[in-house]
Formats: sequence, structure tokens, C-alpha cells
Amino acid sequence: MLTPQITPPNSLSSQTPPGHPQFVEVNPKYICILCNNVLHDAVQTPCGHQLCQSCADNYLQAGGIRQCPYQEEMCEMLQKEGIIPDTSARREIRQLKVYCPNQVRGCQKIVKWKELEKHTEECPHEPLSCPYKDWGCQEIVDRSSLTDHQRDCPFIPTQCQYCGQTIPQESLQAHEKENCMKIPINCEYGCNTAPIPRDQISQHQDTCPRKPRICKYASAGCTFQGLAEEVEGGMRDMLYTEVHLQQVTLQMAKIDLHSIDIRREVQEMESIRQEARQQVSEARKEIEEVRRLADDIKRLSRKFKIDVVELTERIIHAEKQVEELAQPESYKRTISDVNILRENIRRLKDRANELRTIHTSEQGGATATATPASSDLYTDIQQQVRSLGLQDARLAELDLRFQILETINYEGVLFWKITNYRRRKQEAVSGKTLSIYSSPFFTNRYGYKMCARIYLNGDGMGKGTHLSIFFVVMQGEYDALLPWPFRQKVTFLIIDQSGTRRHLSDSFKPDPSSSSFKRPLAEMNIASGCPLFVSHSILENSGNYIREDTLFVKVIVDTNGLVPI
Repeated sequence: MLTPQITPPNSLSSQTPPGHPQFVEVNPKYICILCNNVLHDAVQTPCGHQLCQSCADNYLQAGGIRQCPYQEEMCEMLQKEGIIPDTSARREIRQLKVYCPNQVRGCQKIVKWKELEKHTEECPHEPLSCPYKDWGCQEIVDRSSLTDHQRDCPFIPTQCQYCGQTIPQESLQAHEKENCMKIPINCEYGCNTAPIPRDQISQHQDTCPRKPRICKYASAGCTFQGLAEEVEGGMRDMLYTEVHLQQVTLQMAKIDLHSIDIRREVQEMESIRQEARQQVSEARKEIEEVRRLADDIKRLSRKFKIDVVELTERIIHAEKQVEELAQPESYKRTISDVNILRENIRRLKDRANELRTIHTSEQGGATATATPASSDLYTDIQQQVRSLGLQDARLAELDLRFQILETINYEGVLFWKITNYRRRKQEAVSGKTLSIYSSPFFTNRYGYKMCARIYLNGDGMGKGTHLSIFFVVMQGEYDALLPWPFRQKVTFLIIDQSGTRRHLSDSFKPDPSSSSFKRPLAEMNIASGCPLFVSHSILENSGNYIREDTLFVKVIVDTNGLVPI
């Protein structure tokens, strides 16, 4: 369905000011019946009522024609061409008196709504953010107190005396203590050098004469540390030399043990590698077997598709035969034939029992060879039993056909029960089954053929948020005798199962120029209806429309004015 659009007024001076202020006094005629707020950009209906422009847009979004929401005796059907901007009402609404939004902060000013924005820009009680918000201040102060706050704000930008970087005043001390790279600091090794900037201290410490040195045999286990001259003196000392030799010898022994462990791990890894190769070889064989099975499945699939095509052709042929048999005269004739066959079988069974009794009495209970007459009788009985079985099968098919025919409505009304709602909706969300078609229904026995189509997860503008419902004109047997295009009013309802009869409904009249309502050239025309029929929140959360995972939908086609063929 096309969404009606309301043309806004050309003059900005007639537009309603933004926001929803507190009014001093409001005439009820300026209250929108749809949103219960003061009219924003008021528009007028053909029956003289007023609505917000946005409310009118939304109200007419689901269909081109809808009843006026005031629903008074003189109300008319609404459509986009009949709704016009109400410039007079807009001008009067702009003159309404409102309180300043800063009333709770002490402002007692009352102004016209059109002047409210200008007053707010000058109001001394207007809350403003601190100018140093970007530097970290989150304070909100009145316009009249902003100057005093700005003077004492702890986030005033301040320049560091060492590096020249601009930072908030309250962070200056932490900056100098931890982050400033130009502030002079003392060497941690206690040398007599003057304080050095932080960004140069690491370079100094690398060459500082007071930096502790470690023994060059530290890797062999020596833990001695000291100044450079102390380490060099220890290296020349014989006692330290002997200790170093012992440490080196011990370290070499550890290396030998570690080497043995490494060789053992290498052997284990080689064994694991051989097992992995064997597993890979077995896996390749299994993959080849799976490939062969897949090829067999493909061949079977092709054969299955051919069988399905043949079976489909047989089903179509059987349906045509069922349609012929479904005529009342054929059904009565078949019932009569079956009753005759049953009566013949009963007589034959009685005759067979008599012959069996006579034969038994003559032979004195001994086994005897069957006579030609009894053999023919038995064959006849078997043929009659087979014939009766075929007739029973035909009767079962006819019963099924009549059950389908009994559910078809010929009065222009479809009553549709949709079970397993949650599963069907999940299938729609996942894209497995986007929509569901109803069974067909008719305006009369020789009239229009129609059905409904539902998208549980919505379609078009309603996808993911609404339930969408559409009306479909189908190709019927008597289309050549019917007037086209289809012009009957269509009403959709979702039934309230709580008993309060608050059904969800909407209706529309077909557009004669739309291809959806011309005589169908294929099995069915393009669907037409309401993509935004009802939101999922209303449908699923109220508890009135879905109970026991079941939804009831009703479609009513107005048959007034249709002349039977």
C-alpha cells in the first residue's frame, strides 16, 4: 500500500515551535486525539477536525483510506488529498503562553510559545556546561553563576613550567611527579651529578660510574655484584677464579643432562610423528570412502528427483480423477455399486458355507478334492473382495475430497486458524518460510477466488517489527464471466481471544488501476494489503491475540453489489 505524505507549509513562521513545554492554559480543541499533546504543525481533515501533521502521516501510513479517528457522526473517510495544513490553528498555537523550562531552577517567566526559544537563550537560570568541559570539568551551572565558576574551576588549563605542555590545573602536580619528561630528577645510584631531565636519565644511568655491575660468570651461577673496579678486582683474585671454575664445571654437567633429556624428547617426537603419519594415511582412506559414498548419494538423488517428477504427474492425474468422482451424482452411484457388491459377497459367502457343510457331511470329515463348482465360487468371491477393496479406497478419497470442499467458504469470509505461531515466526525470522498462504475462499460459488497471505516477521516497511497481512486475487474458473477490476471492500481482523472483543482491524478499497485487482493471468495476482498491520509488541505481549501458540485471522470481503451469475 502507498504511504500518504502530508505537504508541510511553505512559511517557517507558521510552523509549531519545537519541544513540549508546560502550558499555562490550553484550549481542548488544540489537543490531538492521537497523541494527546498540543497540536504540532496542525492539519485539518475534510470533516473539520485537527491532527498533528506527524500523527496524520503515521495514521494513514498503513493504508490509503481510513476512518477519521474522532469517529463522530459527521466524520468522513481520510485520505492524503483531503488533509490540508491549518495555518490559522498553527498561528494561534504559537501564541499560547508557556512557563520557562527553568521554572524548577527559579525562573518565573511566562512567555508566548513562539518566544520561548529566544527567552531560553537569555534566561539567567538556563543550565550551562563549564567552558572547560573538554579539559574534564563536568559541572552544570546557571548562566548567572558561570563567570564565578569559571574563575575558580580546578580544570583551568595551565602550562607546565618545565615542558610547556598545557594541562588542567588539578592534574599539574601528578604530571610533574610522573609524566613530565623535562623535570630534573636525581640519579638513583647516588652519584654526585646534578639533577638530569627525566628523558635523559636512562642514558646517564647506563654509563653512571655508581651503577652496579654483575660478574661475567653470572650465567654460570656467580651472584657477585658491585662497582666496576670491585668486579675487576674479584676477577683477578685466585679464590674467585677457583670458584668460577667450579661453577663452570657444574654448569657444563647440567648442560650434558639437559642434552640427554633433549635427545629423549626428540625420540618421543619422532615416534609421535610416525603415528601421526599413519593416522593421516588412514584419514585419507576414510576421505576417499566418503567421496565414493557422496557420489553414490548424488546418483541416488538424481534418481529420486526423476521418481518425484513421475509421482507428481501421477498425483495430478489422480486429482483430476478425484474431481470427476467428487460430483454428487458420481458419489451416490459409487455408494450404490458398493452396496450391491457387498450384498453379492454376503450371498456368495452364505452359499460357500452351505457347500462346505454339504461337502463335509458327504466325506465324513475326510479331506476331499475341491469340485470345479466350489473352485469357481472361491475365485468369484476373491474377485468380489478385491473389487470391494478398490471401492473402499475410492470412497476414502471421496471423503477426503468432500472434507476439503466443506471447509471452503462461498460467502466472502475467511476464518483462518494459525497454529504453532512461535515456530512459524522463527522460520520467518531465519528466512526458511517468509510467508504463509491461507486456503482459498470465494464471494459466491461462481464468484471471485481469493486467499490471504501473512508475513509473521513482517514485509517491506514492517519487516522485523510488525505482522504484515495481504489480500490476493486468485485465478478462478469463472473469471471470464465476472466484472474486472475487482472493486469489493476488504477488511482484515485479528481476533481477540480474551472475550473483550477488542479485535485488531483495518480495511481498504481496491485501487482499480492496480494490477493486483485486474483479472489474473497467472495462478494469482501480486498481493496487496497492510505491511504495518500490527506491531509484534502489541500482538505478542498483550496476551489477548495469541493463546496456546495459536492466532486467529479473519478476512471479510464485502459482497454487496455483486450480482450472481
